[in-house]
Amino acid sequence: MRAIILAFILLITASPAAFAQVIFREDSGLTKTEYFLANGKYTAAVDSANDVLTRHPLNADAYAYRGYAYAHLGQPKDALKDYKRALEIDPQHLGANKYLADAYLQKGDEARAVEQMQVLRVICGQSNCEELDELQAEIDQYKSAKQTKKD
Repeated sequence: MRAIILAFILLITASPAAFAQVIFREDSGLTKTEYFLANGKYTAAVDSANDVLTRHPLNADAYAYRGYAYAHLGQPKDALKDYKRALEIDPQHLGANKYLADAYLQKGDEARAVEQMQVLRVICGQSNCEELDELQAEIDQYKSAKQTKKD
């Protein structure tokens, strides 16, 4: 009985925005977007993500995926805008944080990429995060290539 009362209180006190963020993956269209991304069909992925965002405007995954597609289409400004929007919706979004760091590295902004890596470290805590491991390797590789150019 106590659990039911607690659940009811949580339901009543939850903000409408919290309900809007609950997206059912099966009907959101993200699996289609993921398919396009996995197969290098970035224009189709943008279109698919746009469809998802029409129905679910607070879907951080859709913004992160669309940003990723934009980055691969050579549209870094659009990519950055989408990564930042995804993080406004969900500041702990692993993919958007990682992709934003990648974008900073692409621009040669190592300091901001490292800053994003620190954000990922906080989010991941003691657990293993693939995004953090990948980003660490990418930053290490970037630093190594930069050092090689100096030598």
